[in-house]
Amino acid sequence: MSITFDGLASGLNTQDIISKLLQIEQAPITRLNQRKLDIEKQRDAWKDLGTRLQNLSSALSALLQRSTVIGFTVRPSDDNAPFTASANANAIAGSYSIQIQQLATATTLRSSGAIGADVDPNALLKDSNFRSAITAGHFTINGVAISVDPTTDTLNDVIDRINTSGAGVVASLVTVDGRTRLQLQAATPGGPLQVGALGDTSNFLSVTSLLGAPRTGDTVVGTRSLTAAKTTVPLSQAMLATPVSGPGTLTINGVAIDYDPAVDSLSTLLNRINASNAGVTATYDAVTDRVVLTAKTTGSLSMTISDTGNLATALGLDPNNQQLGQNAVYSLDGGATWQYSTSNTVTRAIPGVTLTLTRTTSSPYSFTVEPNTDGAVAAVRKFVDQFNSVLSFIADKTSYDATTKTAGTLLGDSAVRAIEATLRRLVTSPAINAGGAYRTLADIGISFGRVGSAVGTTNQLQLDEDKLRAALRDNPNAVFELLGATSRATLTTPGDIAFASGTPQPPASGRYVITSDGAGNLTAEFRDQANQVLWTNSGTITAGGTTTTLIPGLALTAASSLTGATSEITVVQQEGVLTQLDRYLDGILGWDGLVRARGDAFEQQLRGIDQQIDRYQQRLDDRKAQLVRQFATLERMLAEIQAQGTQLQGQIVKMLGA
Repeated sequence: MSITFDGLASGLNTQDIISKLLQIEQAPITRLNQRKLDIEKQRDAWKDLGTRLQNLSSALSALLQRSTVIGFTVRPSDDNAPFTASANANAIAGSYSIQIQQLATATTLRSSGAIGADVDPNALLKDSNFRSAITAGHFTINGVAISVDPTTDTLNDVIDRINTSGAGVVASLVTVDGRTRLQLQAATPGGPLQVGALGDTSNFLSVTSLLGAPRTGDTVVGTRSLTAAKTTVPLSQAMLATPVSGPGTLTINGVAIDYDPAVDSLSTLLNRINASNAGVTATYDAVTDRVVLTAKTTGSLSMTISDTGNLATALGLDPNNQQLGQNAVYSLDGGATWQYSTSNTVTRAIPGVTLTLTRTTSSPYSFTVEPNTDGAVAAVRKFVDQFNSVLSFIADKTSYDATTKTAGTLLGDSAVRAIEATLRRLVTSPAINAGGAYRTLADIGISFGRVGSAVGTTNQLQLDEDKLRAALRDNPNAVFELLGATSRATLTTPGDIAFASGTPQPPASGRYVITSDGAGNLTAEFRDQANQVLWTNSGTITAGGTTTTLIPGLALTAASSLTGATSEITVVQQEGVLTQLDRYLDGILGWDGLVRARGDAFEQQLRGIDQQIDRYQQRLDDRKAQLVRQFATLERMLAEIQAQGTQLQGQIVKMLGA
């Protein structure tokens, strides 16, 4: 970097002089930066407007769904309804009743008995398959402490020790549900049976399920069998009553479940079944030591079980022992006739109503299906709010404050004003060929205010909620037609085209004439109501196939064989008010729409300005360098002159002195 010293010879502040000279030449850059700032504000304002228009599009899209506009609710006659219920747009208002004789249940298959091996009372406690390992220490019965050591005691040893302890009880083994349990009986009728104490150091009473077990007469019996299968170790080590002999495949409802007893635990196997498509939920009942398979669907449907090995036998899963589920039984006419369902969720009993049965009834239970206007009103209110948000934003950005002489960011932008004008026109225009009782939004309470409203009060949409609710109650279908009606396309002359569905784009009344050469080549013409051809297109189709490209918006399905027959589709143009608005918003918000085009134009302008600023800045930098050089030359020349003057003065002094 070069070092400069101001005015050493001239005494001038050259840096200040250069700076002021450059300020004049800086003016174009300053103007460009201000222009850039203005364009950035306009770009950001358009971006904000695009977001608000997108929110408006989202709000009105809900109102184009029949299920939003036409709502029903199921109202039970009290707070103890034997069902939960919902209703869709196809429901029919009225009074109904239901009597529920039986709920649907699922088929179950339980192990035929406990699957774990029974206890060996003569084996050491540490080697037995108790539910938990018994710890050494003592336990208390009727205040008498009894010791236990699992490394040296058998179960019979402990029973003998209890019986000779003087605790006043008789211990013995009993069989319940095919497995052994420990029983304590008072030695005398009505004698004490206090099992356990806070100071016990062994878990013997807990492992044998005596701790907390209820007293029945003079007896306390363990609430569970002494032993059970081990669920977290490989099946070969699970202490099953019937060992699994080797790998195999268990097939449930046609779904194969592979197993290997050397690798798979019972928990792993059950999880594998649950993760499969076998249609059952597999669980382990630790109390009864059984595996339970429960069908995931209700109804009297059987499950099938087969096995290439002996796992099903080891788990006691005999398909002949399954408990078939039952079907739901209900009546809608007071019990005169009964209807049946494999599920407690009933969808076909009442049109548009889904009932989930929860309990049985001894007599008919009354309920009503009523129009529900809350959802539609909320959706309309959201639409009105978003619409007004757009109008308020446009009004703010295109305003002019005469007092402060401040203009809005988009003042004078004709495109913004055109959007506002189009929005206002569309929401005040009638629906096209609407067949219902309502023609305009004002008919259902959506308007810019009553005729004769005060000036300044009709700038935004207003919602008369009472009028809207009345229209929704009186004729919800007509309200939907007003808002979201679309053109109807009907295949009036089937030929090589056997089926047509969808809404043609653009929507216009007329007919499509589709000619076929019988080899899959089609030509479509659209003729208006004066029979003038306005549009043609060609495409191909296969027998029984479908095309969606021949006529935009329509899916056409061919006949099973192509004969070259001509087909005709008649179009009756219908467009609800919001359908028209939605089409307009789709256009300006689309990939090649106005909003994106304006954003791209602003970015292009900003890039152009940046390039101009760069060029001006380069010229300014060059000019500054030139001025620095010129002033440096001036200083050097002045310094030389001063040096020459000093030398000349010295010579003169010498001459005068001589």
